[in-house]
Amino acid sequence: MTLVVVGANGYSGSALLRAASRQPDLFQIRAQVRTARAWVKGSNIEYFSGSLEQVDPALFPNTPHILLHLAGKNQDADGSGYEQVNVAGTRALLAHCNAFTRAVLYHSSLSVLGQDPQRHVSNRQPPAPTTALARSRAAAEDLVLAHAGQQSISAYCLRPRFILGKDDAFVMPGLLKLARKGLFIGSGQQQFSIIDVDDYARLILELCQHAMTLYAQGQPEQLPLNVGYEQPLSFATLFETLQPERRAKRRIHYPAAVASACNWLPNSAPDAITHWKLLRKLQALATQLQLIGLDHYGDVSETRKRIHSDLLSRDSADYFRTLATHFKESPCH
Repeated sequence: MTLVVVGANGYSGSALLRAASRQPDLFQIRAQVRTARAWVKGSNIEYFSGSLEQVDPALFPNTPHILLHLAGKNQDADGSGYEQVNVAGTRALLAHCNAFTRAVLYHSSLSVLGQDPQRHVSNRQPPAPTTALARSRAAAEDLVLAHAGQQSISAYCLRPRFILGKDDAFVMPGLLKLARKGLFIGSGQQQFSIIDVDDYARLILELCQHAMTLYAQGQPEQLPLNVGYEQPLSFATLFETLQPERRAKRRIHYPAAVASACNWLPNSAPDAITHWKLLRKLQALATQLQLIGLDHYGDVSETRKRIHSDLLSRDSADYFRTLATHFKESPCH
């Protein structure tokens, strides 16, 4: 099976290449990266230089393959927004698919459902994005699902919440910082979907096999799929793992209310404090409080039906404790 991977040098993309490189009899990888160097070495990996906006013309082969769209802009450091990369880039990428493209898998996010509490939400839940990033992801999902429907091929828009791992440079370091400050958010009962990045990679490979089977049977499907272990992780477990003394020095009892205030303040304050940097900081704080202070987990039963392993049954609390030990012991953290 040939997999065309865009975003191969990213966090999830690199994990996917590692997983596929261990199965050369099953997978041949055509990986597009921004620089020509081999990010992961493997006899079954061929690299192409390009980006989501400028796809290498030779990337898509004239033999059966599946497109794995793992690329995207996740932070707006330059202030240009997300539409050009995440939406226009996805549209341009899909235009490169050919008659041999058998399925498309898109790395999206549970954030397309909005910032309000999400408790065991169905994968059929309609998108209701509230941030610019989430709106761009939802628009990209629409493009992927519509394209696959027109071409009578399968498409899965994957919606994880937290993708963790030993090389995580964002989520785990942020949680460690929060715990070391003794900052306890909400009641502690709020729960989140989590998955290890290597398990996520294995999940994607299994879904590729399922999609190819559906193509052979002439029964393609196009739908979003929630991603995470079946048992979500609670904030209380997270905090107790990272702060064994269980000392909460400060508490934010009502994170939703504080988040609303952060969003409201710039619109109500004098012009002198509506500087765009302050606005962005307050909006980012509001998003973070909604993310960690409210429930964000989905029903993964439809996802599990489409894979042959039991990797989603992994105990989320045990996994997180093992991961936390690695971060605490690592000199890099």
